[in-house]
Amino acid sequence: MTPVPSTSNVARPAVPAAHAVPGAFAFVVLAGIALFGNGLKSIVSSSVLVSEAEFAGVLGVPIEHVAVLLESIIAGMVVALAAAPLLLQRVCARALAIAACMVAATAFATFALVDLVGQPRAVRVAAAFGCFALGAGALALLAPTAQALLAFLPAPAKRNTLIALWTGAAPAGFLVAPQMIKYLLPLLGLGFYFLAFSALPLVLLALLGVLGWALPAVRGAGTTASVLPVRMLLAFVAAVIAFEIWTTVGSIAGYATPPALLGLGVTAGMGLLLAREVRRLALPPALTGTPGLLLLALFVLEMPTTGFFDTAWLAQHSFAVGFIADRSTLAAAAQIMGTFAAGWYVHRHPTAVPALLQGFAAVALAGLAAIAAYPWIAHPLYVLWTPAVQGFGAAGFTMLVCLAVVRDAAKYPLLAALPSLAIMLGTEFGLELLQLVFAVARTANMSDTGAYGAIFFAQVAFAAGALILIRFALRRTGRDSAAPASPD
Repeated sequence: MTPVPSTSNVARPAVPAAHAVPGAFAFVVLAGIALFGNGLKSIVSSSVLVSEAEFAGVLGVPIEHVAVLLESIIAGMVVALAAAPLLLQRVCARALAIAACMVAATAFATFALVDLVGQPRAVRVAAAFGCFALGAGALALLAPTAQALLAFLPAPAKRNTLIALWTGAAPAGFLVAPQMIKYLLPLLGLGFYFLAFSALPLVLLALLGVLGWALPAVRGAGTTASVLPVRMLLAFVAAVIAFEIWTTVGSIAGYATPPALLGLGVTAGMGLLLAREVRRLALPPALTGTPGLLLLALFVLEMPTTGFFDTAWLAQHSFAVGFIADRSTLAAAAQIMGTFAAGWYVHRHPTAVPALLQGFAAVALAGLAAIAAYPWIAHPLYVLWTPAVQGFGAAGFTMLVCLAVVRDAAKYPLLAALPSLAIMLGTEFGLELLQLVFAVARTANMSDTGAYGAIFFAQVAFAAGALILIRFALRRTGRDSAAPASPD
């Protein structure tokens, strides 16, 4: 098996000797940026998910309507990540991260103050939707900017460790948020809770300030001449916005209503415009070949691994809330273990990357296949461990794709946005597509068991498709390149 080659033939720019600092100090600062940069968005989305009842009470709306707030949070993240390649071509990663921290802190503090001063219901609802969509989008921008900043640490082993921290920060956020809600929310109340949360982006802001002093190379560095044309990127952002509007309207009122059909038409139009722009463009080597196929495989693998529908199946079949929470906690812990297992093994055995990519994808596929058996095997111990298997495989694969793609982020900052974008777009597109599968199954008069079975087998099909893409990418690498592999 031929190893995965570098993402481009352009040498990575070295950090000037005048900017050299003690490696341990720079590593600690960047470790904090990696953890906060990718973990905060998980904490805020999980906080809303866990505290739906409190939000319903504060906003004075039925608890079902809080799901629309979650939709707006996800939409804000997806749109922000869609705009990230455009922004990173024109603004250095550190400056963009600083701006994102300030916007996020302001947005969540504003919502907290609106709640604390007791504004009318309409103002509270507007503040919740506006502040959380804006704040979540700003937090999502921290993921690609953190990835871009990690590329400035010269030592390959330390940089790989930081990418592992970045990858593990998202599931770690899902582990931390329920505990924060459990202990802090009853003590502080919703307003003071999010006022305290607004301080976390300020901690990251301080770390970014220290980084600018410790590594002057990151101040103003990292921008590049336009790799992708502005018109193409704007068409992509417009297509994502239209998709979010269509899916939000569709989930509320039904996909056959005039607003939803209009949103679908706009989405299709923007997609055709984007396809035309792509055909007219010679994409740079860093975005094509094996890296592009691995990103596509990551996108496809994220589609079935949200954990939403199997959790809904468990709730419908009277599994206890505590059991479902423990199952989610175990799955998040397994994701962290998968991330660091992949990072540790590739550090010890750099040439094993192709086998590891296929192995972790196969583990994720096995976990999803095990979940598909729930209608026939519903023993609590079996149900408890299956998402952990799937999460271990998916997280390890994500870590390896990040290593393969973000090698040249110091030279091409927009590369740092691509893993985060693939993850969020895959998650969102998968949720919407699987909801459509469920709706079609119910329209065909299937029982709940049949409808969920259709979803579970669709998930297995997606994961199998991702594994096929990986094998195709590696075979293409073998034909097109004989370059030796390195985790660097």
